[in-house]
Amino acid sequence: MIHKSNGITRKFRVVYGFLASFFLMTVFFFGCEQIQQVVAPIDSEAPDRPVAVKIGFLYSPPDPGTTRNGAELAIALANAAGGINGIPIELLIRDDKKDPALSVQYAEELINTGVSAIVGPDYSLLAIPVGDVIQEHGIPMVTTYPTNPKVSENKNFSFMGAYTDPYQAGVMADFAIRELGATTAAVLTETGSTYSEGLTDVFIEEFTAQGSTIEARLFYEAGTTDFTQQLMAIAAVEPVVNVVFLPGLGPEFLLAVKQAKAADINIPGTFLGGDGWDRPDLVELAGTAAEGSFFANHFSPEGPPEQLGRETIQFITAYTSRFGIAPDGPASLGYDAANIIIEAMKRAPDLTPAAIRDQVQATQNYRGATILSHFDEDRHAIKSAVINTVKDGAIRFHQTAAP
Repeated sequence: MIHKSNGITRKFRVVYGFLASFFLMTVFFFGCEQIQQVVAPIDSEAPDRPVAVKIGFLYSPPDPGTTRNGAELAIALANAAGGINGIPIELLIRDDKKDPALSVQYAEELINTGVSAIVGPDYSLLAIPVGDVIQEHGIPMVTTYPTNPKVSENKNFSFMGAYTDPYQAGVMADFAIRELGATTAAVLTETGSTYSEGLTDVFIEEFTAQGSTIEARLFYEAGTTDFTQQLMAIAAVEPVVNVVFLPGLGPEFLLAVKQAKAADINIPGTFLGGDGWDRPDLVELAGTAAEGSFFANHFSPEGPPEQLGRETIQFITAYTSRFGIAPDGPASLGYDAANIIIEAMKRAPDLTPAAIRDQVQATQNYRGATILSHFDEDRHAIKSAVINTVKDGAIRFHQTAAP
């Protein structure tokens, strides 16, 4: 009996050792997985439960590029917290190379793959045709960087995560007059750019509506490297212009800034811009000529803590830890666009695109990297902005601008 009992004990120990080893290997395997690669548990009582919720992402590196960082961070944090009510999120990323045709092609592919929503694209010239595709298929989309109001025009599945061009141009016109005391201005616009032309029109309208005057309006084409003719014309204006509004997406406009301060031109006016100025290579390309310039932006990691708020500080901390650099405006937009969709999915009664769309529309008082009050009837984001400046060779926070 003792021999038999020892045999059973030995067998038990072998089986136990095997099971224990298997358990430890399993724990090790899953513990080493990255947080965005959460595996969905098997639910025997819900055989139709999806393995993952798919979200498509369209972006255009390298400008702005960091929208991808923001979106990936949002997905990683959401998955670490349990995904969509226990279901992990899979982010399907496509680089559309700032090509409208390619962006449309990828949108179609993502929809055919079974995405429930799309984040992006990064530019208005892409988001407008992609919006036609998602409207046809009834898939909700929250854009990142686009600011042209036409992005969501007559498309109730398209939502703009950024503020619109009219808003930021108006902010800069008001800032020029109220904060800088400007009474005269020149404008330098990129022809054929809906972004640059749209901001120009609103800036002129708002600037002149308050009694100030536009003394010169000049143009340049994409790819321009020599701005001597345009800058000399601005320098010759009498009276001297107080500000020069240069709403570019770049990198050409930064060369204009650099050349404007050259010894043979030396325009004395302060340069102003839109959110296209929010580039990591701004100072590198524009040099010391960018010093003292101001531009509208969606976000700054340098605001006072009482203005930033808890959620924004959490975003800055997580982003800096993950990528080794502080987040910029595009990163904040990628993060918020993805999070708005994630939060809508959590609230939705089911994960059908229509139900998700309804919850995106219902979003109110969202707090993430930025603060979104709500989406208006045109699906434009009603949110605050910031004005940044270039100081001591770096982009710095200057002040907030309420909606």
